[in-house]
Amino acid sequence: MAASEISASVGRGGVNRQSDVLLVQQVLIARGQTDLVAANGVCDASTIAAIVAFQAAFMRTPDGKIDPGGTTWRHLAASYTGSTNTQPTSTDGGAGSGSGSGAGSGSVTRPVQLPAPSSMNAGLASPNNTFMLQKFGHPIADMRYSSLCQTPTNPKLRRNLVLDTIGPFRVTGLLPAVLSLKAIMRDIAAAHPTVYRALGSAGMLCCRLQRGSSSAISNHSFGTAIDVTLDGVLDTYGDGKVQYGLTLIAPIFNRHGWYWGAAFGKEDGMHFEGGKALIETWAAGLR
Repeated sequence: MAASEISASVGRGGVNRQSDVLLVQQVLIARGQTDLVAANGVCDASTIAAIVAFQAAFMRTPDGKIDPGGTTWRHLAASYTGSTNTQPTSTDGGAGSGSGSGAGSGSVTRPVQLPAPSSMNAGLASPNNTFMLQKFGHPIADMRYSSLCQTPTNPKLRRNLVLDTIGPFRVTGLLPAVLSLKAIMRDIAAAHPTVYRALGSAGMLCCRLQRGSSSAISNHSFGTAIDVTLDGVLDTYGDGKVQYGLTLIAPIFNRHGWYWGAAFGKEDGMHFEGGKALIETWAAGLR
């Protein structure tokens, strides 16, 4: 997810222009700050608390303030590519929030041709909207979705969401999906340590419409899909190519039952989502 630049500081002691605060709130929600329920353009206590929680992943002493072009904004807007030395403690990792680039890891972002269709997602099916809604119900009770991220209001989904570290970054998502991602990250770390060190997240939980649709809901709305970055770089959507590192880790996701978006009608190589069989199991086990 890319975000427009803010014009002035936001947060504790900031200028707090309404348009800037609104943008920061929208991106904080997209980054999994579920305690910040609404984006209203008012820098209140919950907004500052969400900023502090987000900063805790990469600042020893969070100050609750975001400056244009500053470190916090670069993390939040998914354009930060430097390494961090502090262990994430309380927030969703943005793109590039992994443990930093390893030596020679730039090669993992180079675009390559898509693998053969027969080699992707063997035996897996992507769960469609009808299936997801049957299993979970609507994430947003009033069903007013847009292209902007919202947090779910569905009580069953909300009580089964967790914020946790999955290897090099943090995510907010459905509990069984997060546990599955932990296992996937362990396998990636063992098989492809250079890719593992480059990994970051561009978001997991995000109640919104599918890209380019006015009616279909993204599977991110249920906390069962994730967009990944390599060295802070998102794979280019719909260009028919994918980052080399993604071709290395996609088979691992597949082995764990996750469907790779590179096989969608319009290639979405950054995207992985729980396959239909996993969703069936996860939904049955919710409390």
